[in-house]
Amino acid sequence: FAPTVKDESSAFYLAEQIIELKSRVEELEKENRELKELVTEVELNLKEQIDKIHPVIYNITDSNKGT
Repeated sequence: FAPTVKDESSAFYLAEQIIELKSRVEELEKENRELKELVTEVELNLKEQIDKIHPVIYNITDSNKGT
């Protein structure tokens, strides 16, 4: 028996490759969205922790006092 060889020039082979690539792109886009959400969560968590350690103090003056 000779090993089977895929005919890389056939339309079916190319269609299968396109389907596989589209599926992979969808997986990567989903993973990218999840990673962006995780980064956002980490960023917010860090900001909250920093604010607990060193809260932001605004220098607000009363404009009615004429300062």
